[in-house]
Amino acid sequence: MQILKPKPRYRINYKAVSNHLGVKLRGNETFTELLEIEKQVKEYNERKARIAEENANIQRVDAQVKKYWGK
Repeated sequence: MQILKPKPRYRINYKAVSNHLGVKLRGNETFTELLEIEKQVKEYNERKARIAEENANIQRVDAQVKKYWGK
């Protein structure tokens, strides 16, 4: 008779994951929840970068208009 051992469960280093994602974690998130949080953080950062780029374009156009119209 062979005794089966349970598969080892990998422990999540929540401090390292928290530093990587840049958000505070509760410490009991499942792997699926961590993947969802990572997706949300990525979307947020992409949105923030897009807004910054749009603002830079607006400032560039404003500077060109002021230069052209002399105001």
